[in-house]
Amino acid sequence: MRIKDVIIIGAGVSGLAAGIYAEQHGLHATILEKNPTVGGLCTGWYRKGHYLDGCIHWLTGTKDGCDLNRMWKNVHAFQCNEDIVHLPSFGTFEYKGIEVPFYSDIDKAEQTWIEISPEDKRQIHRFFNKVRDFMRISSPVTTPVGKMNIFKLLAYGLKVLSVFPSYLMTMKMDNYKYARKFKHPAIRNAIDKIQGGRGNLFQVIYSYAAIASGNGGVPIGGSVKMIENMKDYFLSLGGTIKTNSPVKDVIINDNNVTGVVLENGRIYDCDYLIPACDSFYFLHNILKDRYIKKKFYKNLFNETKNPTPSSTLVFVNFKKDIKKDFIYHFECEPFMVGKQKVTGIHMRDFSYDKTISSKGNSVVLILLNQFQEDYDYWKSLDKNNYRLEKQRVANDVISRIIKRFPELEGNIELLDVSTPITLTRYTNNYKGAYMSFAFTSKNSMYWDSGRIKGLNNVYMASQWMASPGGLPFALATGTWAVQKVCAKENIRYLLGDKPSISLSKKSY
Repeated sequence: MRIKDVIIIGAGVSGLAAGIYAEQHGLHATILEKNPTVGGLCTGWYRKGHYLDGCIHWLTGTKDGCDLNRMWKNVHAFQCNEDIVHLPSFGTFEYKGIEVPFYSDIDKAEQTWIEISPEDKRQIHRFFNKVRDFMRISSPVTTPVGKMNIFKLLAYGLKVLSVFPSYLMTMKMDNYKYARKFKHPAIRNAIDKIQGGRGNLFQVIYSYAAIASGNGGVPIGGSVKMIENMKDYFLSLGGTIKTNSPVKDVIINDNNVTGVVLENGRIYDCDYLIPACDSFYFLHNILKDRYIKKKFYKNLFNETKNPTPSSTLVFVNFKKDIKKDFIYHFECEPFMVGKQKVTGIHMRDFSYDKTISSKGNSVVLILLNQFQEDYDYWKSLDKNNYRLEKQRVANDVISRIIKRFPELEGNIELLDVSTPITLTRYTNNYKGAYMSFAFTSKNSMYWDSGRIKGLNNVYMASQWMASPGGLPFALATGTWAVQKVCAKENIRYLLGDKPSISLSKKSY
């Protein structure tokens, strides 16, 4: 029997995961990547001899025993606990000299908050109880909710039901409004600023719970090390990667994609196609809008209801230790970045990972929240003004850091600045989005089957297929696409080396 050929567009986490699972199930996978290196959004680069990580701040699925952990290990993203760093906190937020920590030890954090604001004791207790609730649940990743068998669906439903009051309340509550429940301004500020992206309280609680439960560690070596591990494993299975191979079109016969066409004219034949690149780019630029996913477009173009987070990143080198938390936020004199008014500096110090840091130096990332309208702003600048604006933003950031930490005068070095335009240039992601639709108090979870009406052998895989996106759903949707191929080929689908899911043709 001829081995079926699966073409995958994009060598990010989704694409590599799909490729690995395809090879494990007796299919042959060829990944076509537009860049000279793999990784997509999961990336890092070097400037002035320093490694700059442009992706992973923390990774859901680092705790032994959960499905996501088994999936990460199955694709060889990491292999053991020694490959993970667990940070002591989710960040510390300073307001007028008062520091509010989000310790990974939530009992310690709760007690510290009460010491800061005894009058908020009841609200503080309620907040941390919500975190404890969310520490007991995890997202369904082995198969989409809509395709679970009755037993898995009931098991997941019972878990959600046990924390349903917290789930419902946090989904319908935005951070700013919730923060107003607290009397102390420093605690209000911390909750309001803990997570950007115009998200709701659910994102804050869920993220903090992952860190506190040990399920949100950081892979040692950062994004590049993790993606290289996946690439090497995929190649060892017999998979093929073609870099510098941007796809411009597809060949369609009888409602099936039978081949893809590169920009250089080369054609790759296929039995199945898994677009693991940016979903809008595939539909608009490669399919030329011949096939429309109305629900996806409706969500994507409603930017008020469904914001998609982006960022401007400023990387600097601290040549002196300021002896603060690895993640530290302080208020500052306002300045503009794109269309956004910035009132605080959010710093991430990467010196916790000794494999990517050098003695006496600390690479620090300052993440500045951006959205669709900011992409339009940066895009409107000509080449010279774009360069000048990046330098102006960097100067504003550095001047405010020095004002807060005078000891860094003469001890801080600019390494690089990236914008939403940078991200789109390297990944084709829609308006520089690094995640998909943010959870807000006005929307709900978005799930997409990955199917395209009128095309029988195309299964989309990317973080856009499940909000709010991120690396876990990039991994999951890559595997879901292979599940669909296996179902069509009557191949028993296995999760890693353990049988977990059996799909029939009728499943999809």
